[in-house]
Amino acid sequence: MTPEQFVKGFYLERKTLLDSYLDSKKNTEVSRLIKSMNLDEAGHEKIRQILNTALTDSFYTLLLGLDGESPIGDSQENYKIFDEAGTELTAGELEVLAWEYFQNNKVESEEQEVDFIAELYFNTTENGGRKTPVFESGYRPHIQFDFDDNQTSGEQTFIERKIVFPGDRVEAKISIVSKDHFANSLKEGMNFDFREGPIIIGTGKIKRIVNEKLRKAES
Repeated sequence: MTPEQFVKGFYLERKTLLDSYLDSKKNTEVSRLIKSMNLDEAGHEKIRQILNTALTDSFYTLLLGLDGESPIGDSQENYKIFDEAGTELTAGELEVLAWEYFQNNKVESEEQEVDFIAELYFNTTENGGRKTPVFESGYRPHIQFDFDDNQTSGEQTFIERKIVFPGDRVEAKISIVSKDHFANSLKEGMNFDFREGPIIIGTGKIKRIVNEKLRKAES
């Protein structure tokens, strides 16, 4: 096992736990407690956000602690962890890898048909946003960047979210139609609007470019 496989295992276990907690058919203590609350869609989605944030913080902090970069309890020290083959997994790499997986969407960036990953903010209804939520994946508003008058359809696939309400912030995988037009034009940190017709539904910021064809060359 490599340090990267070790960290990726933690990331995937976080997702497995989250899914099991939120599946009413799973017979776990957490899923039973959630089911007993009789939440509506909005309440259930809020629980998803809370659990995902708590699990991400816990796993990320634990990995940093094992690498000596964060305290575990009241003690901060370096540890040595070895796999069955005697390969050391704690050699200063866990901090960087944990950031890549838990903070910079490395797993999602490895998927096909993803052009970039973005942080999105959906305007509130009062500020011109949607009146209804967006369900799961496949939402295709038009995207417009500040530097170009052209718009492109951009499919949003939400990360660890099933429903997004007006006023929510969310991370999403984005796939755009006009790849050739925007080749060599995008960079991380770039802002954009997403629209339904002439109405600006929300704003986004590119967090990680996946399709290198789109990346603007650094001067």
